Amino acid sequence: MYKRPLKNFFLAKTTNRFPKVLTLAVSSCVLIAMVSIDASASAFGGRDSSSVRSDVVLTLASDSSNGAFSGLVQRWSTISSISPTTSTTITATTSGDTTDSGGGNGGGGGNAVTAVAPPTTTAPPTTTTAPPTTTTTTPPTTTTTTPLASGGLITAGASRSECLEPNIPAGDYGLSYLQAAVTSFDNETGTSVSCVLAYLNGAPSWSAWDNPWVTQSYYGYTSWVAEQPQSRQLVLQVDLIPTSLENQNDPSGWEQSCANGNFNSYATQLGTNLVAAGLQNSVLRLGAEMNGTWETDFIGTTTADQNLWASCFANEVTALRQATGEHFLIDWNPNACVENVPYANYYPGNAYVDIVGLDFYDISCQTPTTPQTFAQLSDEPAGLTSFKAFATAQGKPMSFPEWGLDSSPAGDDPAYINGIGAAVANGNFAFQSYFDVVDGGTLPLGSATPQSVAAYQKWFANS
Repeated sequence: MYKRPLKNFFLAKTTNRFPKVLTLAVSSCVLIAMVSIDASASAFGGRDSSSVRSDVVLTLASDSSNGAFSGLVQRWSTISSISPTTSTTITATTSGDTTDSGGGNGGGGGNAVTAVAPPTTTAPPTTTTAPPTTTTTTPPTTTTTTPLASGGLITAGASRSECLEPNIPAGDYGLSYLQAAVTSFDNETGTSVSCVLAYLNGAPSWSAWDNPWVTQSYYGYTSWVAEQPQSRQLVLQVDLIPTSLENQNDPSGWEQSCANGNFNSYATQLGTNLVAAGLQNSVLRLGAEMNGTWETDFIGTTTADQNLWASCFANEVTALRQATGEHFLIDWNPNACVENVPYANYYPGNAYVDIVGLDFYDISCQTPTTPQTFAQLSDEPAGLTSFKAFATAQGKPMSFPEWGLDSSPAGDDPAYINGIGAAVANGNFAFQSYFDVVDGGTLPLGSATPQSVAAYQKWFANS
């Protein structure tokens, strides 16, 4: 500052000597004062320059009506937060999601981050008499009701991740409803859910199949994952075909077409759209419960049909893996409550499978009106015992993508919960997912199942 007038003075370019002398005297006084101030500042222990500058900026911005400094404060706070020598504290808060009328996140997980300015302190940070004040004015909205899942993402191994089919009221869509359902379950059971189920079945056409509803931010699933992408993910049920091709009586037509590779482009597009939505770490239950006649992509009743189904599965997995940036895990997932069709008839091969999953509810297929012990359920033809032997032979980790109580005949059945808990704790399980909604006879955990809740907490609650 003042570079030009000083330069003119020292070059004798002023026109009057008296003002010149007066100016010199004033300048000397200013210089002496500056030296004194600097010496005084040194006595405070050498407060670093970044904290001084931060205080100046904050002082300027203390008047909330002065909008001219708001951008400066944000930019300076961001710079100060990455300085290794700064003595101020910068707290980043994730803004609330932008919801539409349905409660979904309008940003698709792209939440804005705003810097919160630290409070001004009168004492230097290095003082030993009083610690600096570093209180946060607004708590981060992402560290709240749901604790982080332990163990991170699901792996093709014994990650034993805690998943959930969330109990969301019909007609409620959006991040707030999804988070409320997960939080309610966590509070009930003392757990930390890190993955949730969603169903992509029922797509009427290929255009709906390869661009599924779950990728739309309106529903909140993408935003929920984006809040903690290193520990949250989705487990997605995906039919092999849209409903327009369904033919349970004779699936050989679509199976042959799929085995020929005619559907590969759709599968690659599906993978690409999932990645674009931030769902690249999803577990895909491709063709889940394929051995049930109720499924659109039922394997069929002949060995030839079942072999074609396996070829179709392999083709679609290969095509899904062509999507740039994908890290999908493929879960091959029969249902335990069906006839005992040999797994080898419709197993696509280890190269196309990361996890083998069994949907295993608390109800017998053979005697559905009679309560059964966990051992009896396990020993049924397509039960856990035979499935575990198959998984071991393939060298694949297991999962329980769907499991849960049934209101009849057993109801509140802690012995069943204990059986599942012991299986997961002692086995090679990638994840388990409690089906916490009423669908047919399924029974959520809650006030109506106090014994089962206690058993669930014993096995799965946070330690």
